[in-house]
Amino acid sequence: MKFFKKNKYTIIVIVAFILLVFIGAKAMELFFPNTGKAVYGDRLDGIEKVQIQDSKIDQILTEMKEDAIVSDITENTQGKIVNFVITVTDETGVDAAKGLADKAIASFEEDQKKYYDFQVLIKKENKELTDFPIIGYRHHDRDAFVWTKDRAGA
Repeated sequence: MKFFKKNKYTIIVIVAFILLVFIGAKAMELFFPNTGKAVYGDRLDGIEKVQIQDSKIDQILTEMKEDAIVSDITENTQGKIVNFVITVTDETGVDAAKGLADKAIASFEEDQKKYYDFQVLIKKENKELTDFPIIGYRHHDRDAFVWTKDRAGA
């Protein structure tokens, strides 16, 4: 008991420090709840089995650029969504442009098509045209793209 009376201020400072550290840790959890957790949670489980190689993407982009109606194409993969941005010539119709989406994913393997979602943004060189851009989305459980409403006459 003599020890506690003699060192009471030291003990108070140590206990206060421990309480501040504990309160600080709880505040950090409150303000930053996802620190240290995966951004996509468990949605990317199994992605290593169906990885898309860069050479496959390069092959697809090269094949697509050979098409006469394609001016430019880029690809970006985030998580399990593969995004294509395709710029087509001004003379291209909506139906012809929509056909490019199926052509873009034709080279992917079936297990990749069943894992990844595909999104295609198709725009024209002339940004003034009202029927473009159009966006197509294909969920991994579906066999076809779903498209934005046609804007002709809107």
